[in-house]
Amino acid sequence: MTRCLVCLLLVSQLMACASTSIIKTEESSLPTLHNAEKVLAINEWRLLGRLSVRNMRQSWFTTLEWNHRKGIDDLTLSTSLGGVVAKILYSKQGILLTDEEGVLQHVSEEELASLLGYSAPLKHMKYWVRGVLSPEFQGPSSREYLDDTVLFEQGGWNVQLERFQSYGEVVLPARVTLIKEDLKIKLVVDKWWMEK
Repeated sequence: MTRCLVCLLLVSQLMACASTSIIKTEESSLPTLHNAEKVLAINEWRLLGRLSVRNMRQSWFTTLEWNHRKGIDDLTLSTSLGGVVAKILYSKQGILLTDEEGVLQHVSEEELASLLGYSAPLKHMKYWVRGVLSPEFQGPSSREYLDDTVLFEQGGWNVQLERFQSYGEVVLPARVTLIKEDLKIKLVVDKWWMEK
């Protein structure tokens, strides 16, 4: 009889453990529509990360520091040793490019694409890197959720957002991959700074 009670007690304990693990679920860290509203309300932000760009002819890696302040995007591309390759200042007024020799010039998007060797979707990336659809595109854009990855397409770009993490009140991706035809741009964000 005692043996039967001990077995019954052990079985009930095992069942309790099993049911607890089934009930226990982790809260999803994927962004919601409410998150997008919070992200867009942030006027100033900064990120530090690693950028890789690859097409059929070439590939290169750089460190990226991106400062966004009131409609102005200031991007600094550096080597792994800290040498500045280029600085790009992007706003509605146009694009200013400073090369590694410190020469400053006003360039069009076409000239920037020619200098970089690829066409960077700067106008939209400021949204995509924060996990938000670009409002510059009209019409519906559907999102796919695959495990901890968000996928969508805008303007011919396939956007893949991964490794979401909480930063204050918002959830942001730590890895962003953009693919269009034979061009692949990947950004791994090492650090975010946010200001309202």
